[in-house]
Parts: sequence; structure tokens; C-alpha cells
Amino acid sequence: MLTNNNIAVTGLGVVCSLANNINDFWSALLNDSCGIKNWEDLKHLDFKYTHASRVENFECDALQRGFLFSVAAIDQAIQQAKVASQEKWGLFLGTTMGESAAFEAIAEKNKTLIPEDYTGFGICKRLQQKYPKIKTFQCFATACAAGNYALNAGLDALRKGDITIAIVGGVDPFSKIAMTGFSRSRAMSPSGICKPFDLDRDGMILGEGAGFLVLEKVENATKRNTNVLAIINDCALSCDAYHPTAPKPDASGIIDCFNQILKNNVLKHSKIDWISAHGTGTKLSDQSEAKAISNVFKAYKPYVSSIKPKIGHTLGAATAIEAIVSVLSIQHNTIPHTINHTNSEFDIRIPKQPVYTEVNHVLNCGYAFGGLNSISLFSSWN
Repeated sequence: MLTNNNIAVTGLGVVCSLANNINDFWSALLNDSCGIKNWEDLKHLDFKYTHASRVENFECDALQRGFLFSVAAIDQAIQQAKVASQEKWGLFLGTTMGESAAFEAIAEKNKTLIPEDYTGFGICKRLQQKYPKIKTFQCFATACAAGNYALNAGLDALRKGDITIAIVGGVDPFSKIAMTGFSRSRAMSPSGICKPFDLDRDGMILGEGAGFLVLEKVENATKRNTNVLAIINDCALSCDAYHPTAPKPDASGIIDCFNQILKNNVLKHSKIDWISAHGTGTKLSDQSEAKAISNVFKAYKPYVSSIKPKIGHTLGAATAIEAIVSVLSIQHNTIPHTINHTNSEFDIRIPKQPVYTEVNHVLNCGYAFGGLNSISLFSSWN
């Protein structure tokens, strides 16, 4: 049921290894394109793993890469939403590393840089200067679930009436610090191929990018005669607090998120058309996620797929970019497939080719270190 409290998605913007605009990004998701490749500079620096998914043809100051990714994505989103001059904006940003290149420079004894200027908070402050209509902002450093946390905060602010437009999303430029950390934790793929939920999966691939959405009340969008792309119904959050990096083996925190969102929105399991999975390609994470999906969706099995084999794991931007894909799936009545998937280890429904079918309800999933779990629900409008 639609009410004046329903929140519409009216604009989308993306920067990632596949494309720097929505149309090309969507096309690339549905074909055999892949943004992952072997990088000579990582070989030169003696990284153990040298495959990554990085944005090419985006020349900029390395110390402002995250900020400029964000500007490029936000510009796309607000142009599509046709945001009016009188609107009061709020910015809600998720990130894991902030401007990682700056912290790498500081670690190399660059004493002229002030660390606070390059955190997610610092990116938010620069974005507020760039877009004076931003009256308030919040930053979420909740790692790989940060995009969904930003979405949740934007929803709350709109429903409380604090703002009329929410700019929500996530950003993370490529991080050598993160690359080193994931390598040492043995999470990276030695083969350089990300294979979520596959029997032969051997790890994740690090990526970079930004994804932003414009949210507003349906009533506001209708008054402005702006196209409603989809509805964001809800976000469910939970925390296992089980282990600093490993997921809880029984997947109870993820199961709780699924149950929360289905119960709160009075949705039958059979109404979920697609689960946009976290799907990193690591042994334990995929196992935990698949266990949760199998536990919650017993009789009915929705499609489950991951875009990370194409764009890598973009950390704080992941659930934001995947939220964009959730909206595009609804718009185009198409479910993206999971590439590199050959032999499934789990009893979940993974498409190996795009599925052309009516898409009305999508769950967008993201989980993070520290046992942070997040799921957002997107639905078609009318």
C-alpha cells in the first residue's frame, strides 16, 4: 500500500570499473563484460595478489579520488531526479577507507596532510561545499554494509520531515591498505576470478567505485512531476558481534534481518523476485549467506545473484551500487546473472544468464566485519 510516507527513488548515479554512467553500467551487467584485470603497478609493488577492479579513464588527484567519484555519481543522480532549487537536501554517505591514498601518503611520512580531512567525514564536508543545498550530513564507516546504513538513515530523515531530498550512497577508491589487509587475512582470490557460491570459489577481488541515489517522499516526487523509479520500503540491520572478521556460523544475524524485513512489510516469501546477494566469493561469507537464504526461503526459492564477479568488492560503495542495480532490475524487469558460476555448492537458485521476468520486490544484502548485517527492500511503484 502506498502512503504519503512511501519513499521514492528518483535518481541514480554510478562510477565503477564497468562504466561511469547508468545506461552503460546496466548494459555491461547483462553481457560478458568484467572490470577485473591484472595490474602491473601492483606487480611492481610486489603485492601477492595483483588482480583488482579499478576505474580507468578517470584522471584526478589521487588524494581526492573518493570525493570526485562521489561528485560524478551525485551529478548523474540529481540530474535524473531534476531536483528543484527550493529542496532541502541531506547527505548520507557510507565508506570503509575514505581517501585511502591520503592515508597511504601519511604512512609514507607526508606530514603536510591532515588525516581528518580525508576520512568519510572529510569527504562529506567537501561535498557540502560543492552542493550548498546539503543542510545536514551523516557518514557511516560500517565497512561493507555502509551503503545500506546510509540508505536507512536517509529513510529516517525523510520520514521525520527533517529534509525533502536525501542523497544517499557509498564510495571507496582503490585502497592498497585494504588490499594488504585482505591479502594477509587470506580473503583474496589466488586465481584472480571471483566465483560467488561456487564449489571452487577461492576468494574475493577488491574493487573501487561510488553509487548514489536520490530519495524523496512519493508525494514530493509527484508534486514535482518527477519519475519514480522504484520505492525503497525498508532497511533491516543487525549485529552478531561474534568475531572481528568471520561471520557467525549459524547465520542467525542474517536470518534475523531477512525475517525483520519480511515481517515489517507483511511480505510473503513468494513475493521476493530477486535477492541481490553480498556474494563475495569467500568460503565463509558465501556459506553463511547461503545458509541464511536456505533457512528463510524453504518452500519458495527466489533468484540469487551477485555482481561482485564483474566489479569486485567496492567495500563501502558495495551495497549502494547494488541498491542501484536493485532499482534497475525493477525498472527493466530483468535479473542480472552471476558470472563464473559453474558448480553450485548450495541449494539456492543462481541464474547463469540474465532472467527476463516481472520484478516487483528485491532484497539488497550486505554484511561486514564485526558481524554487521544489512538488508534493504526495494519495490516497484504501482
